[in-house]
Amino acid sequence: MRITRRRLVAAALSLPVIALAGRGISLVGDAVSGAIRGARPAADGTSATRCAQCGSPDHTMLDATCPMTPRVLA
Repeated sequence: MRITRRRLVAAALSLPVIALAGRGISLVGDAVSGAIRGARPAADGTSATRCAQCGSPDHTMLDATCPMTPRVLA
């Protein structure tokens, strides 16, 4: 491929546009990740104080009183 003056000028003029587009994509990505962090609810309790299956604070994981515990059907 032969490099002509026209191709060289077009490449030189496209570099700032490509740089601005990359920066814009980076800004959009940062905004989206910030929105996701803002929309996520804060942690409420720990795995030692809350059931991981149903989320109830009345019992902990692997407790037989959990309504989400698998039961054997007879």
